[in-house]
Amino acid sequence: MLILFLRAVLLYGFILFILRMTGKRQIADLQPFDLIITMAIADLAATAISDTDIPLVYSVVPILALYLAQQAVAFLCLRSRRFRTFVCGSPLLLVREGVLQEGIMREANYTVSDLSDHLREQQVFDLRSVQYAILETNGFLSVLEKQKADQPQPRLSYMLILDGEFCRTALRHLRIPPRALKALLRQYGVKDVEDVFYLQYLGDGSLRLQLKARCGAKVKDIPKKEAQKLCS
Repeated sequence: MLILFLRAVLLYGFILFILRMTGKRQIADLQPFDLIITMAIADLAATAISDTDIPLVYSVVPILALYLAQQAVAFLCLRSRRFRTFVCGSPLLLVREGVLQEGIMREANYTVSDLSDHLREQQVFDLRSVQYAILETNGFLSVLEKQKADQPQPRLSYMLILDGEFCRTALRHLRIPPRALKALLRQYGVKDVEDVFYLQYLGDGSLRLQLKARCGAKVKDIPKKEAQKLCS
């Protein structure tokens, strides 16, 4: 019994250290590859704790290997937006301007009942009050409700540039030509798209620009009047 106790304590400390090194938070925040690693580590640890005939090193080495694999995937996700999309997927717009997107819901195997359940979890009990609903890559449902009749309806924000790369899907949706976007950036002293950390199209029609750290991490707000020229 003492041996089991000591093995459990040692593995607990080791796994806690590994999980802290990965920088993960709540289970709800985990991406698919994070969840796989966490479940595999838990299984390896449980086997080593319950079976004293298995040397601890037989669990420690695989856990270290899984940690290194997780770090490699996380690094590649940071370096490549395409790889990140392949591993983690992309957010899905289930409700657009109050209309349920049936085709997207079918692709995600997401039923109206599932949508209603998740809406109720956020204290939204009427589908008519939903302007936008987005299924995030971690399974969480983000909801933007409609405004009152005498107020302007909310609009979604879009990332136009992320980590120095154009977000082509958003540009196509907003009908913004990349050439026009490059010309606008040059007006604000940005010579290369690769210097942009992010460029976000905000719900009020303006733009938010931040350069990468190597360019001083400068933040600039581009007014709606200038942003409208992109679609002209």
